[in-house]
Amino acid sequence: MCGRYTLANPDPKRIKLRFELPDGTEIDEQPRFNIAPTDPVLAVRERAQRRELGSLRWGLIPGKWALEKKGPPLINARAETLDRQPAFAESFRLRRCLLPADGFYEWRRDERGKVPIWFSRPDGDLFAFAGIWARYEPRDGDPITSCALITCAPNELMRPIHDRMPVVLDPDAEALWVSDTNDTEALLEVLRPAPEDALVAREVGDLVNDVRKDGPELIAPREADATLF
Repeated sequence: MCGRYTLANPDPKRIKLRFELPDGTEIDEQPRFNIAPTDPVLAVRERAQRRELGSLRWGLIPGKWALEKKGPPLINARAETLDRQPAFAESFRLRRCLLPADGFYEWRRDERGKVPIWFSRPDGDLFAFAGIWARYEPRDGDPITSCALITCAPNELMRPIHDRMPVVLDPDAEALWVSDTNDTEALLEVLRPAPEDALVAREVGDLVNDVRKDGPELIAPREADATLF
């Protein structure tokens, strides 16, 4: 599961270049260190072979039934069942997106409790989660355009910490993921764990546990726990 992530350096030029966005794309995004479910998130979609950047609600609402169901929002979708799970299958076939990020959190359980770990690229660069999206238009109220992030089995870096990890797409696979292809086999093939050297892990403090907190201190290295003698 992935329930928090970061876009700490949303420099517009950086995002436009990295995700091949057309001239004229407007980006007004503040640094974010604690992106949480139900938050608006940046997403790259492609229509008529032209990429566009928009904002989606994190927590997929694939139809009226999803609003009526009780439980947590559909923030993650398992790669292994993506093409068969009723809540996700249509979006997988027709509505795929890239979710720009530069890090994400997972929690390791040890003698100290649940310790947050921040994962990022070694060079601090941007990457893209594989995502799917849907648009729900209620009879009353504004349309809701929402998304979910795809997860897969862990790589060796993640395995001691959690049994799932978000799909961090290989840059060469991003164009395929947002294209209009209906090649299910090819699409599922790119939903694999990131290579072990693609990410690094850092223990961070407990501030991220509070969704109201947001600042660079959230990704600062964790201070050594005090020891009582």
